Amino acid sequence: MHILKNTTGLCCCILLLIYPQISSANGFRLPEYTAAGVATANALVADTSRIGAIAYNPAIMSIYPPAINNNQTTSLLSTNLVHIKYNTEVSTSSKTTQGTGQSTFDIPGFFLAEQLSSKLSIGVLIHSPFGLETEWPTATFDSFGGVAALEPKLSRIRMFNTNFNVGYRLDARTGIALGLNRYRLSDLQFNSHATVIRGSGTGYGWNAAFITRWDGLSFGASYRSAVHARATGTAASVVPIEVDITFPEILTIGFKYHINAALSFELDIEHTGWKVYDNLNIRKQADDSTLTLSTNNWKNTLTYRISGQYKFNKHRYLFGYAYDETPQDDAYFSARIPGADRQLFSIGYQYNFGSYQFDAGIMRVVFKDRVFNASKSYVTASDANGTTAYNGTYRSNATVLSVGVSTTF
Repeated sequence: MHILKNTTGLCCCILLLIYPQISSANGFRLPEYTAAGVATANALVADTSRIGAIAYNPAIMSIYPPAINNNQTTSLLSTNLVHIKYNTEVSTSSKTTQGTGQSTFDIPGFFLAEQLSSKLSIGVLIHSPFGLETEWPTATFDSFGGVAALEPKLSRIRMFNTNFNVGYRLDARTGIALGLNRYRLSDLQFNSHATVIRGSGTGYGWNAAFITRWDGLSFGASYRSAVHARATGTAASVVPIEVDITFPEILTIGFKYHINAALSFELDIEHTGWKVYDNLNIRKQADDSTLTLSTNNWKNTLTYRISGQYKFNKHRYLFGYAYDETPQDDAYFSARIPGADRQLFSIGYQYNFGSYQFDAGIMRVVFKDRVFNASKSYVTASDANGTTAYNGTYRSNATVLSVGVSTTF
């Protein structure tokens, strides 16, 4: 019980250490939770052999080996650092412009669990599942005619999630978990070149997970509910504002198959409920009137992932591939989040020494060029999404590096 008694204090210390950093992330969805995930293109929901997989499926902590015998409890710890380098640019009819937003990000992640008995486990995960950082210099888009109050500048979402879970072992091969998610939206910005709009807030949700394994085959499923957060802040540092933002629900299922003792493969499919991201309506608190409206009307998406692992003595060699759909249709395309279909290619390595696992992974994210050529004319001072204001070819690229250490004690 010594880990249980110290969990609250330790989590507070971790939050204080990572708060300035964990929210610095590229892209609205950040599935790279651990180094094991980076090494396998995040295909881990059915992997019962790695502590780094528990962040993707908390039910794994209830049956993680070694099995509990004679009421002996086991504590699990995983610490990871994910480093992202991201660049974007747009080519319009007159020029090519590089995005000026922050291009490198370091995202720590932390997981701690204790198997209290042969049946019951508890755990806490701290990570950053969503984030956004896009910034365009002045005069990037000609249609705004140099009107600074209308042309978009910085778009930012910085947040982290504290996820508490209770796991229950149904039998030696099957476990479940239920949890609570606390999303802390620390910095939401939606700025033009003339006005800074900034807010922060908190939202709550829940999650459930399942894992089972047979000889040579395992199945995992993880669900995280949508989370609604209301952010309050100011526009131009003086006007009190509020905005509602809903983070999507996420359902992931996966199968892992062991061809032999050394070689295994996993296939995951993830559904993300982006339909809830319909608009950002930034309102004045005084009379609830709209200050700025961004209509998005995104669609739900699927992500397909496959990973492989080859084990040789204490060494494990990893690879992964994923195809990720964009939720953003042309009808409401926005340069604030220039989405595009993307492919993820990963390789990695794990070394086991005693009760420790050392993981390292590298991922290359290949974005499809997003060619946007709207016929709907932009009307000054209206919502620019889906209009000629954002016509151009958008190009992005990203590289993800990660290292992590996991242990039992």
